[in-house]
Amino acid sequence: MAPPPPTSSGISFRSADRPLDNYQFTFESYLDDSSRIEPDVSYHFPNDAPENDRVEEQYAIIEMVLDGRLHLAPFSRANPPRRVLDIATGTGTWAIEMGDQYPEAEIIGTDLSPIQPTFVPPNVRFFIEDSSDDWDYPNLFDFIHTRLTTGCWSDMKTQIIQRAFDHLQPGGWLECQEIPSMVYCDDDTLPDDWGWLRWTREFQVAGRLANRDLNAGPDIKDWMCEVGFVDVHEAVFKIPINGWPREARLKQLGMMWQRNLLEGLSAFSLGMFCRFMGKTVEEIELSLVDVRKSLFDRDVHAYHKLYVVWGRKPEAA
Repeated sequence: MAPPPPTSSGISFRSADRPLDNYQFTFESYLDDSSRIEPDVSYHFPNDAPENDRVEEQYAIIEMVLDGRLHLAPFSRANPPRRVLDIATGTGTWAIEMGDQYPEAEIIGTDLSPIQPTFVPPNVRFFIEDSSDDWDYPNLFDFIHTRLTTGCWSDMKTQIIQRAFDHLQPGGWLECQEIPSMVYCDDDTLPDDWGWLRWTREFQVAGRLANRDLNAGPDIKDWMCEVGFVDVHEAVFKIPINGWPREARLKQLGMMWQRNLLEGLSAFSLGMFCRFMGKTVEEIELSLVDVRKSLFDRDVHAYHKLYVVWGRKPEAA
């Protein structure tokens, strides 16, 4: 962990300097393991201990894809951000590592549930908030970040990207790292009746019924430009569905991603298909037999896309 910011930097984290310290839903002390956390009905996906473990595995996968980089926006130790907002922070790992990497920055992570650890760098704080609601921050940010929030929003452009633009300092950056649900293939080995493709299409139908966009990724660059961001960049990375690639690093990445998909498949399916498509648990579990089997088929060279899009708020805005 990084040491507390030195007083010679001119930056401290006393309550008087941090208006958010008095925010209504700040957790100075967290619920213990025996306390029940009630689910938020606006979030239609799993939110329990196994899901938290799966999210941590996702973090390691994205870290591997990005070669250990936390972001692609042009910040560095020589040019650090001062105030950072991590939307839908989840278990808080990204925010914590940002706090270690930039010890003089103030890092704020927000989420629906208090699932973040209590032992964090002194410059990192977590708040309970539904980011689809209106934002009410007393100060502007230099950097706002999202990662793997597909399905959290009904309209990412207006709920997140526009609000991020409004809450950034002139010259500040927004970066979105998102994986849409659609699966891709470059060599025609993906049959139309492949189990995972069939599941993806059904999942997207449920997403539309739930008023949730499950394909945020390809449109983010255009949305940023439409909102007013400049210097908008897009990097797209391929994540293999399983260990089908020949190259060792991609094979390992694919096997990690395959395990992560398998771990989340049942919970995601039960939550969405029961609630929005009226299916029974028995019907869903029976249909997942073929879906799980398909994820082990290395003759199908399928992959997901990770979109990393970052843009700058104009100085004159």
